[in-house]
Amino acid sequence: MLRSHQKVVTSQGDGEITSGTFAPTLGFSVAMARVPQGVKAGDTVQVDIRGKLLAAQVVKMPFVRNGKPMI
Repeated sequence: MLRSHQKVVTSQGDGEITSGTFAPTLGFSVAMARVPQGVKAGDTVQVDIRGKLLAAQVVKMPFVRNGKPMI
């Protein structure tokens, strides 16, 4: 699960998750993060979860609108 203060690794430099949790409507974890300015929606980044770098996709908010996934 994605949680605050986890490291986000990008090709533009590192960032940090500010908040995150499991999204039952979507069926997977979501998070908001501070990332370098050059990172755009659609980019793939890596999140350090317990010492392993796992892939994550950058998307625009909101994740869900009117009960429908926007991802």
